[in-house]
Amino acid sequence: MQPAHDPIADAAQQLELDQPVPEPARAGEAGAVPCYYCDPPAAKVVWENAHWQVVPRDWSPLIGGVLLISREHIDSISDLPTERQAEFGLLAAVIETAIMSLGEAKLIHMYRWGDGCAHFHVHFVGRPVGRLQFRYRYLPFLERRLPDPGADRLSAACTVVAKHLSEAGIG
Repeated sequence: MQPAHDPIADAAQQLELDQPVPEPARAGEAGAVPCYYCDPPAAKVVWENAHWQVVPRDWSPLIGGVLLISREHIDSISDLPTERQAEFGLLAAVIETAIMSLGEAKLIHMYRWGDGCAHFHVHFVGRPVGRLQFRYRYLPFLERRLPDPGADRLSAACTVVAKHLSEAGIG
């Protein structure tokens, strides 16, 4: 059950809606900047196989948050071959289990927004235990309000996620 008072809906009511415009090209599409997920910096990749890479959501204070990125430059899960779609499901389950094992999250949210880049990637983030204000759609709007847990703690959490993925032997 969602809360009776919805601060996101209240704030949205204050915004004026723009008129529709032609859609701009996204990163990785013709006429736009190159795709930044086709070749993420090697130092950021915490796990990879022949078809997937995992990088930390290093702009976020949420412990264990990662991006799962297809190595193939495709836009949507529906564009993936069926074998990759099946792997995605398996990888998603392992990532969820790994983040939950850290003891910081009550449950895992997965986001797939494609507005920034035309390359299939999914965000995995844990809703912090006891942070009920962050339930439902509020987590992506409020996550940066949390204190920075520090680079060491975030890195250690990504190491745990990578260990779970390596032990799963997918791909």
